[in-house]
Amino acid sequence: MGEEDLEVEIADDASVEFVNLIDPDGELYDQQRLEGGETRTSFEILGRYDDAFSSGEYEVVALDEDDEQLETTTVSLEANCTITDVLWAAENPDMDWETDSSTWDEYAAVVIENTGTIPSLLTELEWTGAPVAQLQSKESQSYYHETRLPPGETTVYSAGSVYTTEDAIQSLDCEELETEPMTVTAVVQVGPDPSYTQQIEYGGDQSCKLTIIDGSSDESTSDGGAS
Repeated sequence: MGEEDLEVEIADDASVEFVNLIDPDGELYDQQRLEGGETRTSFEILGRYDDAFSSGEYEVVALDEDDEQLETTTVSLEANCTITDVLWAAENPDMDWETDSSTWDEYAAVVIENTGTIPSLLTELEWTGAPVAQLQSKESQSYYHETRLPPGETTVYSAGSVYTTEDAIQSLDCEELETEPMTVTAVVQVGPDPSYTQQIEYGGDQSCKLTIIDGSSDESTSDGGAS
């Protein structure tokens, strides 16, 4: 798997005319033709997310000029994302925050690990029970993203003040709260949507004081937008 394409190499002495990519349902996903002694071809994967790409086991089939099957191999094209940590800017000031904002220390960063074989795409982070949602008397607050999640680890910075307890109109009454769960769910286009729950202790009198107690990765909440 390259940056965006599944790359296929054919042996120099093989008489291959066509290469088919068969999806997990047994349907033809795409076909490439080799011309003039070519031994390499590729299939676009990432650019076709909007076409409901199905992750799973794919068959790569080599055919001769008479459409006779010469060889086949199986490849796993899956994105498996997990949220491994949620970091509060106030406790991690040395990270790459947008410090031009006066509220940068209220931002959050989500560390997402993709242990699959292909990238996924993050489209939204939904913060259920976050301080910003509590402040607005809402169940959750969502921020939209367009972040590529290649295999490996990716840190995504929030697009809003997740840990804020006041705005120009009102302040959160932390005396009414104790230790509350905050769950962030990453909406991804390929693979299940991962989530992570963090326990936040609310305290203080005149001003609200937050303390992060612990956090843990949850089971994936859905099959994702196109898995």
